[in-house]
Parts: sequence; structure tokens; C-alpha cells
Amino acid sequence: MRLEGSGVGNVVERTAVTHRPASARPLAVALWLFAAGTLAWLLVAGATKTAADAAPWLVLVSWFAYVAQWRPCLRADGHGFEVINGLRCHRIPFAAIEDIEVRYTTVICASGKRYVCWGAPTPPTAFGSGFQHVSDLKSRPYTILPSNERISQPETVTGRDAIVAAWHNARYAGITRGPDGVTSSWNIPAIAVGVLAVLSVVVAACF
Repeated sequence: MRLEGSGVGNVVERTAVTHRPASARPLAVALWLFAAGTLAWLLVAGATKTAADAAPWLVLVSWFAYVAQWRPCLRADGHGFEVINGLRCHRIPFAAIEDIEVRYTTVICASGKRYVCWGAPTPPTAFGSGFQHVSDLKSRPYTILPSNERISQPETVTGRDAIVAAWHNARYAGITRGPDGVTSSWNIPAIAVGVLAVLSVVVAACF
């Protein structure tokens, strides 16, 4: 999949759509509840010293849950993609995209670089892909299988399909290859909190 041409066409404005694995945020919430519950349990049990020693580690786990599970996502709007990878954010206009690889994770090739999306939807399982009746089909003799069961299964449309479709729609709307318009930035507040969390763990381990 390649873009050709030198101009930039017009793309119809549309609402931004955020894509992320279905389990990402529930897992982050589960880790936060675990951290809060552990600290509360230690305090109620009267283990103040143990709670003080465990608090820096629990804060670090909570920070990791935010950076690795809660924040990462891939947003698509009428202008391009926004790849949010925890501490790093990349704004990639459609005009700069050269190719999109959708495998276990989504990789956007733009302006000579590869941008891996931590928070892009992962491939569906065999059951999610429409093979929920595989066990039933295997149990039947081939000669009695209806023809439609031999050649097809229900098709499941996923967020990965929507990501590729967004780029294709932009191409059809007139977007062509343009200059390097990728902009990248750091999440300074998250980095600062992470540094403080690591320092607190080091201090707790030393004293």
C-alpha cells in the first residue's frame, strides 16, 4: 500500500475515533484496585511500617498501569492518526503515511520512520474471528456439511479494519503524499511522576 502524487487533497471533517484493546483499561483499573486494596488492608491491620515500605512499590505499579495500559491508544480523525504510547505521542497526518502494517500490532510507516502503536487493537481470537462453530464442524462427517459451512464463517469487523479503512478513505478523498508533517512530543507530567516513583522506591530500599 503506497501513496503517490505530490499534492494534498481535502478530507471531510469527522469525529475522532479512539482505538485500543478491549482489555487495556479494565486491566489498569484492576491493578489500581489491587494497589489501593493492599495499602488499605495493611493500614487496617495496623502494619503501618509495612504499609510505608510497600507504598512506593504500589505507586510505581499504579504509574506503570497508567503508562502501559490506560493511556496508550490510536486515534483517527479527518486529518490523520495520533499514536499515544504512554510517554510519547506522535501526530501523523495522512499525507505523510507511506504504509500501514496490521499484524499483531499496528505499525505506521511515515516519513521514513516506523511508528509502533502500543494501544492499537490486537488481532481477534479464533472465536472472535468467526470460528465459534469449529468444534461442531469437526464433529460432523465432511459429506454431510452444508456447502455454506465448508467455505465461509461469519465475518467480524474489528478496530484494526477501521484503522486501515480510515487511511484508505483518506486516499480516496484526495490525500496524496506530502512533506514530513509528523510531530512528536513527550508526556512530561507522566515522566515526572515516574521519576518520583522510581526515586521513592530507591529511597525506601536504601532505608
